Amino acid sequence: MQQNIFKIRQAFLIPFMAVIFLLFLLLLLSIFKGQMREGVILSVFFVVVLFIGIEMSRREIVLTEDGLKIKKFFRLKEFVWTEITHLGIVELRKKIYFLLTTTKGFYYFSNLAENHALLIRSLIDKLGDEKVEPEVKNYLERPVERLSLIVMSWISVLVIIGIIILVVVSLN
Repeated sequence: MQQNIFKIRQAFLIPFMAVIFLLFLLLLLSIFKGQMREGVILSVFFVVVLFIGIEMSRREIVLTEDGLKIKKFFRLKEFVWTEITHLGIVELRKKIYFLLTTTKGFYYFSNLAENHALLIRSLIDKLGDEKVEPEVKNYLERPVERLSLIVMSWISVLVIIGIIILVVVSLN
């Protein structure tokens, strides 16, 4: 059985995982420095960002001959093609959300997925023209890549590295 798996873009996951690692280093430094409040705040930030990172790394959309699977953190939603009733789109500048209406509820995914244009083309092929909004087909003529989030992630990495350098210098 052929299946296509679409995950969150590696270009976003790599800096996000770097942020998690750097937050952990910052947490260790704050523990050794002895600032209790700082350690507690950094622990909360680290745990929240860690759970978000785990969820993003496990999130995937799987297209098979029989249907669609949406895997999220500890959840799996499976649909056969007849259960999907509508595919729509919401455009907010460079943020694009694809809305999937099924007999089991509403689901959405963004253009942050790796090779999302192929994902949408595959969905259109499986669903047929009657279930797909014309705006979705128009989007495929000019797909938008969401690069600002990737850039912001790398900036976050640089900011945390700067903070770590300042903490190390202040320890001496």
